[in-house]
Amino acid sequence: MKALHKKRILCTALCSALLLTSLPFADISAADSSKKSSSSESKETTDLKAAIAEVKKRINIPAQLDKFSYETETKYENTFYKLCWYSEKKDEDGGSYTNCSITVEYYNGFIRHYSYYSDSTDPSYSKPHFPKLTAEKQEEYVKKHLKMLNPDLKGNIIIERATSTDSLWESEVRYDFRREESDIEFHGNSGEMTIDSNTGKLIEFNLIWWNDADCPDAAKRISEEKAAELYKSRKPLEICYSIFSDSYYDDERNWIRKDYILPVYYPAAEGENMIDAITGEYTSIYDDKKKYSYTSAYSWSGYYSDEDDIWAGEGIDSGEAIDEFTDAELAALEEENKLVSSEQALKIIKENKYIVFNKELVPSSNNISAYYDHKGNMRFLREFDYEYTTDDPTKDSIYLTVSLDALTGEVISFRKRYYYGDESPKKNTTPVNSDKASALAKEAAEYFIGDKASEYRELPQTESSESSEKTIEFTRYVNDIPTDFDDMKITVDSRGEVLSFQCTYHDMEFPKEKPVSEDEAYKKLFEKMKPELYYHGFTDLQLRSHIYLTYEFDSNYLINALTGERITYYGEAYYSESENSAPKNEPKPYTDIKGHKYEKEISTLWNYDVRITDSEKLEPDKPITIEEFDKLCEESLWYDSYFEDIYPEIYAETKGTDSGRYEVNPKMKNKLTNSELAKLYVYIYESKYYAAGEIEGIFAPPYKNVPSDDPCCGYIAIAKAKGLISGKSFSPGKTLTRGEALKILYDYICSDTPLKLYEIYKI
Repeated sequence: MKALHKKRILCTALCSALLLTSLPFADISAADSSKKSSSSESKETTDLKAAIAEVKKRINIPAQLDKFSYETETKYENTFYKLCWYSEKKDEDGGSYTNCSITVEYYNGFIRHYSYYSDSTDPSYSKPHFPKLTAEKQEEYVKKHLKMLNPDLKGNIIIERATSTDSLWESEVRYDFRREESDIEFHGNSGEMTIDSNTGKLIEFNLIWWNDADCPDAAKRISEEKAAELYKSRKPLEICYSIFSDSYYDDERNWIRKDYILPVYYPAAEGENMIDAITGEYTSIYDDKKKYSYTSAYSWSGYYSDEDDIWAGEGIDSGEAIDEFTDAELAALEEENKLVSSEQALKIIKENKYIVFNKELVPSSNNISAYYDHKGNMRFLREFDYEYTTDDPTKDSIYLTVSLDALTGEVISFRKRYYYGDESPKKNTTPVNSDKASALAKEAAEYFIGDKASEYRELPQTESSESSEKTIEFTRYVNDIPTDFDDMKITVDSRGEVLSFQCTYHDMEFPKEKPVSEDEAYKKLFEKMKPELYYHGFTDLQLRSHIYLTYEFDSNYLINALTGERITYYGEAYYSESENSAPKNEPKPYTDIKGHKYEKEISTLWNYDVRITDSEKLEPDKPITIEEFDKLCEESLWYDSYFEDIYPEIYAETKGTDSGRYEVNPKMKNKLTNSELAKLYVYIYESKYYAAGEIEGIFAPPYKNVPSDDPCCGYIAIAKAKGLISGKSFSPGKTLTRGEALKILYDYICSDTPLKLYEIYKI
């Protein structure tokens, strides 16, 4: 229900946003668009009319949706339309809001998106309910809607139910679409549809489909073995050191994490995991994308980036973050740990050879934070911000951020930025010299990290820049193998000033063993990993599709370079779990309910994952325990409607003194008798009576066979007085069976309105 609610809120927000910039076109009909355009009517207006008319041929727009808004976007030689029909209501403050809408995204005869929103809901959906349509009927509606939305779709459309089982609470069910050609999966063409499981009404639809796709003949493809040999011949592997972790609880329940380093082989070159299944060459899809300036052309969302974000978290090999400290805690920590003071930090910064501290700079912020290093040790970091800002066009604004180890005063990272005034005489426009920048960066590296700098190699930079600044990037090498966890970035400008420094360095032990050869790694890899056959493609700037038949190898793999075996990204053996683990024991329908008087009810609930046991035998006439009844109520979501955590209060859990864990009250293992039901009924009816029922000696037994000293005598008397028990006789020891409990639940779900337990099942 929450997911549906969020979706509807987003849809409402979308329609509201459309209203701000759109023109009303609610009076345009299919008949209007068939009329010849007047000479004064623009081509844009004519095309919009045609789009509206075509959409309305396929989709029924109810008359009550009397308002209309739209957005258009022209790209890739096509015009994309977002059309929204909606109605409004007045709120209590006199304003208006969208209470119902249909939104359609359309271009060039193709509907790629449809969504329906309404703020009215069926009151029966506020409780668990069975869907009114069978799975077969639901699929019929899906096929009908798909044909209605896009009647001319080409290719083999595979419709699959994405929702494994209908929900007792949700009224929606989702289906996925995918495309196959010659029984081969077609990547890039897919979609989904959501419908109401009670009415079949279309709620949401999304589809990407290339009708002009011309697929290569799959009968001409090469063999899998040939593809594997071709893949191996290119040797697209690279090697690097990577960090992995072992985490576990020790005997004292302390969380332990140990990091270790392994050399790994990984696939590095883009596209080299895909073999053209017809030519036997590596696929040309990537080169063709560049040649045709490809686009997917199906996304309306833009991209946002902030260059400052790339600096977030740099310079610190942080693990699990610590909560913010209070001022009092910070003061205590500073005193306890003898942290570097602000005055000491300023002295360190000013004495640093490569940090130019301009005389105009003044402190703006001063923070202490904490992090865990790679060894699991907590360390403190001090971050200082200095700035100088001005609106004077002849002067420059300057910002400086420096992070220091709060105990040692070591500079961890810094960054400086100049914002030159329009009339500033200091404005730097001279392009940086790459050779001089590289030399200066290496000098700075030796200054900041000493002998460790010799382990870092400068990454090649092929692109030339006319900028006055340049960032030199380095990667750490050990045993002539690069690491993927230690790097360094130093920015310099054409005036010879170092503007930033950031470095990571893990002081850990590296393996001494020599890695296995690439050939040995490939041999073991292909013993397990087989290529998969797919149709792939892309659309160019004219939205023409280009299709390729490829053998694709898993491109996301790691090989332990010491053993040649494939591993997971956690360092574990990749194949052991899938090959050696025992198959899961999926629940099977009960074998002992055939002919039982509640067979229909029990089977129906089983299909909705509402069951007392996952065993093949239910034993429907066996007495149900309080614990089983509690579990049944919880799984069927009765608590959400009216139970409100009854059992935890009545049968309170007790905390074990040894293990420290909560244990179920032994009473929960008792059978659910009529006496226990009476106790439960009183609580449900009016919880204030529950305490009264506990009092002994004040209630006369309402039935002859109920002893006055029965622990539930008070509850039975109250239940009888309030009409919660029917009949002239009462059997306090009679038990509720498993089958009867499931029948109670079934009747509750089938009821039109929420009922109390005592209204469904009379004792």
